[in-house]
Formats: sequence, structure tokens, C-alpha cells
Amino acid sequence: ARLAKIAAMAPSTFLPVFRDATGSSPIEYLLRVRITKAAEQLSKSDCAISEVALNCGFRDSNYFSRQFRKFYNCSPREYRKRF
Repeated sequence: ARLAKIAAMAPSTFLPVFRDATGSSPIEYLLRVRITKAAEQLSKSDCAISEVALNCGFRDSNYFSRQFRKFYNCSPREYRKRF
């Protein structure tokens, strides 16, 4: 609703326009951006995985790990070992 308001559109109009432009809902898009940022941090820093999760907007490191696994088909720890 906030994004629709910023775009000066009704939420029912904004959602299909956003989905057409990005291929995903606003929530899915935000999750993808956060997970991508987390992957970058995991490969370039020695921060604890829970710290990376917090830095990328995840309050719960278990939720972060589940979402990360869905996106990259491996755990954050396994991803870090690859890089």
C-alpha cells in the first residue's frame, strides 16, 4: 500500500504494473534484493551469518537461512564455503 501511494496509484493498479516491470510482487522483489545483498556479504566478509542476516533486514536468522536456501539451494554457510 505504501509503494502504491508513493507511485500515486491504487494498490489494485500498482501490483500488476509492478509485477509486469519486475516479474515478482513487491515482497518477492524485496526478498530477492535482500538475499542477493546477503550473498555478496557472505562471499566478501567474515561477519557471522546472523550479523549478515541482520545487516540485510532479517530479524530472524532461521527465517533468513530458510529463504536463502530457497533462493540458492544451499545454506548460507555452504554458500560462504564455496567462495
